[in-house]
Amino acid sequence: MFLLADKNRWLARLPLALLCLLTSARLSAAPAFEPLECREPAASAGARCGIVYVPENHAKPRGRKIPLNVIVLPATGTPLDPRRAQYDLEGGPGFAVTNFVAFYAGEGANYRADRDIVLADLRGTGGSNPLRCAGVEELESRDPWAPLYPPDLVAECAAQLSVANDPAQYSTAAAARDIDLVRRALGYKQLDLNAVSYGTTLALRYLTDFPRAVHAAALMGTVPADRTPPRWHAQSAEAALLRLAADCAADRACREEVGDLQAALKSAVAQLPRDRPGVGDVFMEKLRTKLYSVASTRALPAQLQAAAHGDFDAFLKPGEGGFADGLYLSITCAESLARMDLPAAVAAADDTGFGAYRLERQRDACARWPKAPVDAHLFDVPPSTVPALFIAGDRDPVSPADWAAQTAKRFSDHKLVRVDAGAHVFDGLTDLDTCLDTRIIEFFATADAAGLDTSCFARMQPPPFAP
Repeated sequence: MFLLADKNRWLARLPLALLCLLTSARLSAAPAFEPLECREPAASAGARCGIVYVPENHAKPRGRKIPLNVIVLPATGTPLDPRRAQYDLEGGPGFAVTNFVAFYAGEGANYRADRDIVLADLRGTGGSNPLRCAGVEELESRDPWAPLYPPDLVAECAAQLSVANDPAQYSTAAAARDIDLVRRALGYKQLDLNAVSYGTTLALRYLTDFPRAVHAAALMGTVPADRTPPRWHAQSAEAALLRLAADCAADRACREEVGDLQAALKSAVAQLPRDRPGVGDVFMEKLRTKLYSVASTRALPAQLQAAAHGDFDAFLKPGEGGFADGLYLSITCAESLARMDLPAAVAAADDTGFGAYRLERQRDACARWPKAPVDAHLFDVPPSTVPALFIAGDRDPVSPADWAAQTAKRFSDHKLVRVDAGAHVFDGLTDLDTCLDTRIIEFFATADAAGLDTSCFARMQPPPFAP
C-alpha cells in the first residue's frame, strides 16, 4: 500500500523543476466535455450535446467556472481529417451560434459531408451563462418606439448580473481562450474558423493568440478590433443607404413605385408620432438595421413609401429574440467606447443623416456598466500564414468591404471576394448554396486561398425590389 507518508517522502525527493512541471500540467489540463441530452433538431441530426466548464476569470483558473453550451454535429461521411473540425463564430456580439443547428441539420448538411461542425455559444450568450437584460428586453417588446438602452434599466441590469457574475471578464480575449479550451476538450488538433460580423473580430484574435490551432479561416463581414461597433455605424449606414437610393433609381419598378428614396424617407420622418421625444432617432436606428441583409434591404424602399403615408408596421415588429445585451455592453464598452476618441466620433456621426444617437446612447449606457481592465493586446495585428478567405459585401452598412481588404494584407495566403450586391449578410442573394457554401466547403478542404476559384460570386444577384 502506498501510504501518505511514503507519498510525501517521494515528492520531497523530486527536483523542484519537475514539481513545478507536474503542477503546471495539472492546472493547464484540458477541461472535459460533459455530455447532455440533445434537444430537437440537434437530436435528429445525430449531434453530441454537452457543456465545457471554463474559468470565468482566466487569470484565476481555480475560481468560479461557467458552462459553455456546445453542440457537435458529426460528419455524415468519412472526415477528411478526424483531428480537425469547423468551428462557427456568430455576430453581435450577443447572438447564440447554436441557433444554426437547424441549418446544419437541413439545407446546410453539405458542410458536414466530411467534417464535424462545432457550435459553441460565446460566453455570455445562448446557453453559455447568458448575460441578458430582462428589463431592456421587456421594454423593447412592449414599446417599439422606446429609446435604446435606457440608463436606469442598464444600471438595473448591471446590478442584477453582477450579483453572480463578473461582467468585466466577458471580453474578446477571454472568448478566444474559451475556444481553445473547447477545442482541447473535444480532442481536435486544428479548427477551420467560419466567422461572420463580430465573429470575425473573435476569429482574428484567436488567430493571433493560437495560430497553430487554425487550419483555415473564412471571414464574412470583417470587423477588425479597432473598428468594433458603434464607432462607424452612422457613416457606414449612410453610404449603404445612398447605394440603395441609387439602386432604386436605376430600377424601373422601384423608381415608379417609390420615386426618390430620400424624399420618401423625409416624408416618413414627418409622419412619425409627435408626442414621443427622440422618436426620429429611434426610427433611423431601426432603418439602419434593415440595411444589414440583402433581403431586408430590397424590401426597404416599399416600406419607406408606406411609412411616408403613415404606415410604420414594418418598423414596429420586434427584433430577433435572445440577444444578450449584457454581453454586448461588456465587450463594446471596454473594447470600443473606452478606446475611441468619443468627441471626434460623435462629431463625425453628426455629419450624417443617422446622427450620433447610437454613440450617445451607448456612451450613457457604458457609464453605468462595470469597468473592465484594458486589454493591452486588443489591437495587435501580427502577420499570419494561416490561409484566409475574406468575403465582403459592397453594400455592407456596418463593416465596409475596404475593412476586409485592409485586414487581408496581413495574411500571406488570402483571397478577397467583394460581392457587388452583398450586404452585411447575404440572405436573399442567388446561388448561396451553389456558390457561397460550396466555395467555403472547398476552401476548408484544400486550405488554398490563393488558388480558390471564386468567379461564381460575380453571378450572385439580389431579389427584385419588394412591391
